Amino acid sequence: MTRHFAIDLGAESGRCMVGTLENSRLQMDELHRFPTQICTIRGEYYWNIYRYFDEIVTALKIYVSRYGPHLDSIGADSWGVDYCLLGHNHAIQGLPKSYRRMVSQKPYEVMEERFGKDRLYRHCGIQFLDFNTLNQFIQEMALDPDYLSDAHGMMFIADAIHFLLGAKPTCEYTAASISQLVNTRTKQWDDEILAAFSIPERLKTPIVFAGDVIGTLSEELAAAVGLKSGVKIIAPAAHDTASASVAVPALTQGNWASISSGTWSLASVEIDAPITDDACYRMNISNSAGVLGKSLFLKNIMGLWIIQQCKYQWETMHPGLGYAEIVELAEKAEPFKAFIDPDESCFFPPGDMPGRISDYLRKSGQTEIAPDDMGSVARVIYESLALKYRFILRRIADTCGTGLEALHITGGGTNNRMLNQFSANAFRIPVICGPKECSAMGNALMQAYGCGRLGSLREIRQVVCDSVKLDHYMPENTDLWEDAYRRFEAFLNTRSRH
Repeated sequence: MTRHFAIDLGAESGRCMVGTLENSRLQMDELHRFPTQICTIRGEYYWNIYRYFDEIVTALKIYVSRYGPHLDSIGADSWGVDYCLLGHNHAIQGLPKSYRRMVSQKPYEVMEERFGKDRLYRHCGIQFLDFNTLNQFIQEMALDPDYLSDAHGMMFIADAIHFLLGAKPTCEYTAASISQLVNTRTKQWDDEILAAFSIPERLKTPIVFAGDVIGTLSEELAAAVGLKSGVKIIAPAAHDTASASVAVPALTQGNWASISSGTWSLASVEIDAPITDDACYRMNISNSAGVLGKSLFLKNIMGLWIIQQCKYQWETMHPGLGYAEIVELAEKAEPFKAFIDPDESCFFPPGDMPGRISDYLRKSGQTEIAPDDMGSVARVIYESLALKYRFILRRIADTCGTGLEALHITGGGTNNRMLNQFSANAFRIPVICGPKECSAMGNALMQAYGCGRLGSLREIRQVVCDSVKLDHYMPENTDLWEDAYRRFEAFLNTRSRH
């Protein structure tokens, strides 16, 4: 029996869980959950990683109170693209900024001028998103040419947590792979990209891979929480989407797709090698790194961020409002009253999301819905998300030549039975939901792999299948949903011409 402490940081909340691996089954126990939300200081958005560290210390004390002083390993995963800079003495320079801040279109002009966007895609294989790490660097350096003058290294969010726990500075590959600074073939920092954008080579923190032992918990921290010394820090897939893919309960090769459903919905097909041809470039598909040699042929979809922001706004009028109540109201609302494209830029920043949706419907010539009509607004969001899932994943599957016979949905979004059923209806294929805490589970299992307890991705996924109860959804009302999809597809085509 081994125990593995998984730190899973999402953009809405963080959780610390312990995975106990015994007799080829993994039992997950949640120790502590805490908000991670954006910290606003003088109009700028930051992530307070030091508060997260304090919450992790609290969770470690809870672990000791429940399980005693022995722990085999610890590791962290988080969202991607955001980073910390290191000074010459390996101290973290300030708080990392959040990708939710507004980033201009100027970086794309710089990319084209200095490197060529098509050439950049062939080097890194990552979709162009306004908030990518490279975009952030270009914008920061345009505002302050000396932005990187004192920086002697960089780490992504989960890597920074490992550093605070006692590891040396490292960048785990799945997180580094989506920065647009890493070569998808060599799996190392791309010197041509760094040189083209005047990013100093001293920022090239060593890249490690999921399952690597990268240090031990600091003696000081272990003593403070009551743990025995020598707890291994093992890098899981530091990008939470890659950690989630580890825990997809699929034992067969191909013919399935997955959606990691949370603040973002990450829709992907797992492939053996990156694809960076002209068709993929035109479709703007990511080749995000998976574990153990796999690649995730993937696109970001805005996901549950939109309904999360609506909930925050509605809570000001209805204190204590829960997602279950929102879904109940949505079930009673008129179906297919209107559509949104969840990925339009107006839905990206925090703020009055119900008001934005109401304005969007009015400006796009659709049925107007009042911002306080919670059921109708929520139903529009859920229906549009399910239809966008199909729109994106069918194109991904066609591009890489994969037939889709089943869709796996993992993550916190699996709690939303309405969205799960809508997804089955939209795709016209079975949907398998679970595990809920897939990133934390994948995190713990890659730690177990690093400890030598598991030997392959198939063996890891067999443990998942043997350890969790899955929910299954079969397509319903398919003719109605097929008609809605045709109208949604036409709506997207109309929007793309604006």
